[in-house]
Amino acid sequence: MNARLVQLFAVVACGLLAFVSSSLTPSINAGRQKLNMIGTESVLENTPPEYTFAVQAFGAFRSLITDIAFMRAEQFKEEGRYYDAVQLGTWICKLQPRFPSVWEFVSWNMAWNISVTTYTPEERWNWVYNGARLLRDEGLRYNPRALNMYKQLAWIFINKMGATVDDHHWTYKCNWAWRMHLLLGPPPDPLGEKLSPEDAAALATDVVADPLLQKAERTREQFDAEKRKAAAAEGHALPPPPTQKTPSPAGETPAAVPGASESTGFDLVRKAAIDRIQAIADAPRTLDELFTRAPETEAMVAKLRTLGVNIVDDALTEEAYWAQGGLAWTFFERRLKLVAQPSVRNSISREKKKDQAATTEEVAETRRVEQFDQILGVKAGNPGGLLLTQYMQRKALTEVYRLTPERMLYVLRQFGPVDWRHVASQGLYWVSEALIRGGETIHNFSNDKTNTARLVFFSLRELFNYNKVTFEPDTEKIHLSYLNQSPDVHFIEPMHQAYIRYGPLLDVDPGDDARGAGETFRIGHVNFLTEAIRLLYLADEEAEAQRYFEYLRDTYGRDPLGQPEPRYAKSLSQFVMESFFETIDGPRETVTAIAMLLSLGYDSLADGDVTRYNKLVDKSLELWREYMKEKYKQTSDKLRLPPFQDIQTDVLRFKLSVPTMNPNGVVFKARLWRAAPPNLKRWVYDDLIEGLAAECDEWEFEAARAFPEPEGMKEFRAANPRRTKEDTQGDVETPVQPSNPKE
Repeated sequence: MNARLVQLFAVVACGLLAFVSSSLTPSINAGRQKLNMIGTESVLENTPPEYTFAVQAFGAFRSLITDIAFMRAEQFKEEGRYYDAVQLGTWICKLQPRFPSVWEFVSWNMAWNISVTTYTPEERWNWVYNGARLLRDEGLRYNPRALNMYKQLAWIFINKMGATVDDHHWTYKCNWAWRMHLLLGPPPDPLGEKLSPEDAAALATDVVADPLLQKAERTREQFDAEKRKAAAAEGHALPPPPTQKTPSPAGETPAAVPGASESTGFDLVRKAAIDRIQAIADAPRTLDELFTRAPETEAMVAKLRTLGVNIVDDALTEEAYWAQGGLAWTFFERRLKLVAQPSVRNSISREKKKDQAATTEEVAETRRVEQFDQILGVKAGNPGGLLLTQYMQRKALTEVYRLTPERMLYVLRQFGPVDWRHVASQGLYWVSEALIRGGETIHNFSNDKTNTARLVFFSLRELFNYNKVTFEPDTEKIHLSYLNQSPDVHFIEPMHQAYIRYGPLLDVDPGDDARGAGETFRIGHVNFLTEAIRLLYLADEEAEAQRYFEYLRDTYGRDPLGQPEPRYAKSLSQFVMESFFETIDGPRETVTAIAMLLSLGYDSLADGDVTRYNKLVDKSLELWREYMKEKYKQTSDKLRLPPFQDIQTDVLRFKLSVPTMNPNGVVFKARLWRAAPPNLKRWVYDDLIEGLAAECDEWEFEAARAFPEPEGMKEFRAANPRRTKEDTQGDVETPVQPSNPKE
């Protein structure tokens, strides 16, 4: 064949193939878009200069270089050379910024592999948090629809920081709590559930006073009035509020029910949380907008510059925010000093000798804080200063932590009043962000259903167990800050709805469990409801506990043969008590149950939750009386229980005598001591003060301030001579394990 004909045929064939392949490009790109494999139309769009240079300089050879570097990085990882692997990974990120797997690889190495090779708490935190930041601040910027990157980011917060897989997990929790505590402070408390230790101590009597019920009722009435006003504006009226609380129907979603006339504690707390973030979401985006809405703020910003507070519209990086003289210290820490409750830790710390320069600087900073308050009117509640603060909060949230108030509102409305100081709040935030970016919602998603649902479950479970956060920062050593976490009943309904919503979604054939969580999550749902019922019952929310108990009995109350389960054929109180122990018929089991309730009560009292303490004491006293009424026989002294106050005293003694492994254990004991009833403290003071003073010496606390002698001790000692060791050998043991996570 003529050579020129062959060449002509080849050219024509090449052209035809090129035309056919180009015609397939739109469908290929559509598929990539559907799979979230592309970020923007142009690979160079929004790419930083150093990345743009790498992309253009190597051109078509980028893929080959990337493959070689990736294989080398994997080899370094297998050899334990994590630092070298991270360095190579960073180069790969510059070569392929739109390649999500590279970002995930480098982030994982930093958060999981390199972090465990370090030894100090600060080093651990830096590597774990930088692994999260790599995804949050850079990777997602160039791959905004890469769902797996969002999920890995959520998993760092949920598992690495939130779980106990790492020995330094408290370090991670404290550091994140400090960031959000500094920026937002503790969540609002519309029900007045918590008191400061000082207020609780001032109220403590032989029976701890509870002044919070009236405040809660006033808040509830105000909330009802607002709903009625809104309904009237829309042209319809709501029925009068019920005189007695009625349980909401089973299966009700956590979202507010339109037209509902009853305001529950969940409604009030969530509304307060939403209102706070809504105010930040509505805050000005720029200084010009701020000055237009509140002209007085222009003078405030100018005056603040004289205190070293430089407020500008320029983008705010995390490094600049936390730098010496950055806004974290010059604005937010000064504001925190004005609004925060007194720290128990600071009040009991031993005074350290300081040189003249340090003392002079402290005096100067105190003066600057006073001037800061004069400018913004923080304590006076100046509206202009409040709007400026909300502008700053929005700026820090969006630019430093990449948290948009609008998405935070989405999480609050969908799940409940999360405390943003808890790391699990970030799990919910980034999972929600992943689904929204992927064109889905938290209620309707098809991408990786199982793992997505598990991330939601893990986050909600952590919030149910630990969303009530008590935090006192140690700004010099954040990992030694006082952090205590306790269960939050406001996350029972969101968790319950998650089981109902996602369980059947993941079960191919839910069978008889279609009304519940399906076969896969049946056991988990039953265990969760059992725990929730117990928690509600002990919180004196018996109507809600009864509602969940009836749901549990109706949905899961039959065995595989269709026969009723005996454990559900009981009253609510019997079910709750037997969920603690299989039997509480004997005196030892009963004392143990009472002691456990009292131990939980003391934990609540240390955190300022006087209401819950009173309820737990009431429940434990009810159990004591029921046993003495029904079980105790006059003919059998060995079945007699010790006096109730003796059990109270012994449990308090145990809580205060358990050795502490870090200074936070002493802070917990000091908080408990301040709030405990004086009559109980008198019984244990002489027995424990020597050991408590030794613990204070070890951690540089002042024992006289941490554990002051109760009033009336002189008269008490005269009336009750101190017992010797021989006198106490017959005391009933109370095998209670401390529930304070710091011990």
